[in-house]
Amino acid sequence: MTAAAIDVSTAWRDALAVWGANVNLSPPEPHERPKGGWVAEDPLAYIDLETRQVRVNFKLLNELQVQHCLTGILAHELGHHVRFPHTLRMAADLRLMEQRLLPGLSQSLTNLFYDLQVNEFVGHTHREQLCDVYRAFRRRDGKAGERGDPLFNFYLAIYEELWGLEPGDLVGLDPLPLMEKEFPGWRADARMFAQTFYDLPTDYLQFAYFCSRFARYIQLDPNAIKGIPLAGDVQQPGADDFAEAVWGNVLSDEAIDEAIERGWIDQGSEQSGDGDGALRNLNRALAGMPGSAQAAFRDTLTSRIYKRLAERHLIAYPRLEDVTAPEPFLPTTVEEWEFGDDPRAIDWQQTILRQGHLAGAMPLRRELEADAPTVRGHGAPPLEIYLDTSGSMPAPHMGVNAMTLAAQVLLMAAIRAGSKVRGVVYSYGPILASDWMHDEENARRWLLKYAGGGTDYPFDELVRSAAENAGVLRVIISDSDFLYNVSNGRKHAMEDLAAGIAQSRLLVAMLRLDEASARAALKPVLNLPNFRLVCVTNPGDLGRAAAALANALFEE
Repeated sequence: MTAAAIDVSTAWRDALAVWGANVNLSPPEPHERPKGGWVAEDPLAYIDLETRQVRVNFKLLNELQVQHCLTGILAHELGHHVRFPHTLRMAADLRLMEQRLLPGLSQSLTNLFYDLQVNEFVGHTHREQLCDVYRAFRRRDGKAGERGDPLFNFYLAIYEELWGLEPGDLVGLDPLPLMEKEFPGWRADARMFAQTFYDLPTDYLQFAYFCSRFARYIQLDPNAIKGIPLAGDVQQPGADDFAEAVWGNVLSDEAIDEAIERGWIDQGSEQSGDGDGALRNLNRALAGMPGSAQAAFRDTLTSRIYKRLAERHLIAYPRLEDVTAPEPFLPTTVEEWEFGDDPRAIDWQQTILRQGHLAGAMPLRRELEADAPTVRGHGAPPLEIYLDTSGSMPAPHMGVNAMTLAAQVLLMAAIRAGSKVRGVVYSYGPILASDWMHDEENARRWLLKYAGGGTDYPFDELVRSAAENAGVLRVIISDSDFLYNVSNGRKHAMEDLAAGIAQSRLLVAMLRLDEASARAALKPVLNLPNFRLVCVTNPGDLGRAAAALANALFEE
């Protein structure tokens, strides 16, 4: 039977009526396999939310002989669009919650969770159609005498209990004794789940319960959900959806706490409202992603996390204030000259033009007023940041790196003041030096690069850049390794540092160490007028570090 032989328009109208929804989706079209295919086999039906197009795999529909189930299948797809998940932000919340409850799971079970919600609703009117679809998959994939996937068996057993079906109607008869042997009491688990899950008040509490019950059957097996019918048809949340979710959600925290109180799980609740918590959540989100997508996702989310942290500590950026000497050449308005006034104040040209033949008797005077000072520079000085990314600094995407955050605070302040930024990221070996950047996002991503390894400050780059770009504000961000580079590193390091200072508008060394050690090692340059030293003894005190940096920039 072809798509034309199936009354698609009627099935679509009836599916819309199930939800009472007037959705902005095009009528179903034949399935087109996306580039790269799917994680498992091609789905029976799905909604492409980028094009807002419903697609049906008519070939698979015919193969399974479930053409009469098209309304139930379409109603299932619509359920994911109109209600479950409510939003992709909630989907992101649940993905992160899943990694807290089932750490290490390489494939997300959230789609299976949404299917339980959707099918309970669709089953009120189209239960038998849904059951026929599951039976058809079992006939095709089930093998006599084999147990099958325990997770999927448990999933189908829930529907048997929910809809009052005989044991084995959906699961099949062969798996029943094998499941009972390996998972004693599994049918009682399914019965309790069906009685409890749908009465829980929030999606978050439902999901905590779902994870606690399904954990027994997935056994953290990376292959556990491959091949599950109708499990891969929900749009996955993207970076925009995770941007807020990584900061934590009070509802998910409360759901986990309640799950602990009810004895469903014994895992402690971990709050995620700070920067380190957001980065932990970022890495949890990466756990269920293909390797090819992880790098771009990590970079995007790490940048947004540091942006939000930096905005809490944003400082004012210095403006150019090069002022010329006053020039007293602006004349004031003319007035009558009186006896006793300075004769040099008489403006004879204006006197003759205005007084005519009476000029000699009635002269006019005009004082010269000093011109207002003129500013040669406008805007803010360019900023060049030398950021140490050696192994002594934590990788920015693993935990909040206070020194990287200081660089982010600086670049955002400079670019928002209308300036430009150049980043030099270094450790031991070749440096990474950017061009001058005016775009905040590009600059932020550049200065989130990380190398690890030892530290070798690039004095050659400092000397070269200072010679080519005088008047730049330069900031060195490092730790005690910088003092070693200056004192025990390359020959003439102190002289090169002094040269860089002399040709900079200002050079600030922001170092993570105690001030006494820093002042002793940097004594030869400490009193140079263009040098400032900022020591951060507690990098966790980000507010104080930002204030110290601001003071250094404005210090006279």
